[in-house]
Amino acid sequence: MRELRLLERIAALETGQIQTQATRAQVLVVSIREHLQRILNTRRGSVPLDPEFGVPDFTNLAGSFSSGSTREIIDSITRMIERYEPRLKAPKVQVSEQGSEVLSLSFSLEGLVQVDDHELPIRLATSISSSGRVSLQAQ
Repeated sequence: MRELRLLERIAALETGQIQTQATRAQVLVVSIREHLQRILNTRRGSVPLDPEFGVPDFTNLAGSFSSGSTREIIDSITRMIERYEPRLKAPKVQVSEQGSEVLSLSFSLEGLVQVDDHELPIRLATSISSSGRVSLQAQ
């Protein structure tokens, strides 16, 4: 159960959902993906306890994904991951091929996670829709 964040462990205890058929690595990847999705869908300045938590409003950049604005998005995402998701080591964000939605932007997010004494690679497909919503899918 070490793979889960503290609040996830407390919620699992309260609901009795401690037992799972998933491997430790699978539980860890799901926990990281869900946590990153919360972080990347939180607007900077909306959390009174930590005004630096969250990312800028990406909707201001919709339709104008120039190399400068995509670099700004990559830097913001990388900074948030490094600061608020320490379980993902050496995060690397890169622009991916354009998806089917014209006003969206796709990234690949790669990094390493520690499971027991092994570092396992993780790769997530990340997309930002025209509404500014960030979604992550394990690859």
